[in-house]
Amino acid sequence: MFLEKKVLDDATYILQTAAEIERLRSRINDAAVCKHASSLNGGRSCTIEYSSTIGPGALMGSANYHARIRFHDGSPSWLLRVPRVASFAVGLPSSLVEYLVLSEYATLKFLETTAVPAPRAFSYGIYGTGTDHGTGVSFILMEELRGTPWTGQGVSGGEATENEKAKVWSGLADILIELEKHPFSKAGSLCLQSSEIEVSAVASDRFLVLTPAGPFITSTAYYAAFAEQYLELIVDGQLYTEYPINAYLVYRFLKDNATQLSSQEENRMTERFYLKHVDDKGDHILVDKQLNITGIIDWQMARIVPRHEAFGPSLVTADMNALCNGKFSLSPSDLVLADMLRRRGLSDLASNMTDEKVRRYFWGLALEPEWTYALPLANAILKAFGVMEGWSQWKESALKEYETDERLKRLIGRSSQMG
Repeated sequence: MFLEKKVLDDATYILQTAAEIERLRSRINDAAVCKHASSLNGGRSCTIEYSSTIGPGALMGSANYHARIRFHDGSPSWLLRVPRVASFAVGLPSSLVEYLVLSEYATLKFLETTAVPAPRAFSYGIYGTGTDHGTGVSFILMEELRGTPWTGQGVSGGEATENEKAKVWSGLADILIELEKHPFSKAGSLCLQSSEIEVSAVASDRFLVLTPAGPFITSTAYYAAFAEQYLELIVDGQLYTEYPINAYLVYRFLKDNATQLSSQEENRMTERFYLKHVDDKGDHILVDKQLNITGIIDWQMARIVPRHEAFGPSLVTADMNALCNGKFSLSPSDLVLADMLRRRGLSDLASNMTDEKVRRYFWGLALEPEWTYALPLANAILKAFGVMEGWSQWKESALKEYETDERLKRLIGRSSQMG
């Protein structure tokens, strides 16, 4: 399912969001939530506290709404994390919501066995299976960590200096080092399977609602499956509807070149995979007033991924202007984080930061509505994978190379009928 982006004015956005959250709140059984939380916390009585819908003080992201659980004896507060199933901006299918809840809960329980500063998860509920403890919604009950989401701010509140950013990167390096201590034998996402935490299907994607697929025993299979889902959506008319042929060629190219992303370990049959926070834009990092990392939150679509993806250039260190405008290069923050790893004697881990290919692969064409905006991204992808031709020349040869592709022929036929 394609998550269509709608352009709304601020007033309409606020009104629609407020109406959506009011509907969600009306479903939540406050008494049942407090009864369940109390039973999990030594019988301590509590109150559910709803945050403002939008703006300062809102405990809400694009995919989840949060309410605070206040314990009357002053114990640390908890959060009730509820997926925004009926969000006008997201609109997640209920079956996917259930899987995402199970996956995030499993991920948080795994992280409790590590030194990564993530919220402790106390319970979960699935409304569709009747295991919601009477709350009326699917949810996760979790610890509320102290700290403020890091959006590039420094100690003074303005933009962080290079030294201040380096402090955050140093803390992030420590977390990457910890995650490297916990390898897995498959790629996918963690999920509860008969009360056990196992690597299961990939829990969707940050851009689109993708059907859970996997797990995968090789990085090539993992990357190829990602591109294949995009191809299916393009052919089905759900994605890149203004330039389906160009988009299809790009993602067919990415699928065919998934082997360029395969790990050297794959060839030795010893490939290992590691946990990665997929939606790592920066605001998933909580910091204190001195910019010490106090926690990593929002693990909803976390994945178990190949080594060079887990420890390579990511969104948090990206120059977003360069990424969005199709400039293929490492950012200053990429280089600083790599240096932090080298200083700790981990040159092998730092070597994953030298290639932006994986970041480009998953950024793809983003969700650009027009080809004019997508073209720089397409050129950056070609460059990242070693193609020196410009788009027009490459497209001409690609159409010949893929001329027997039945799905592409259908797209071309459909386009000629419309023209």
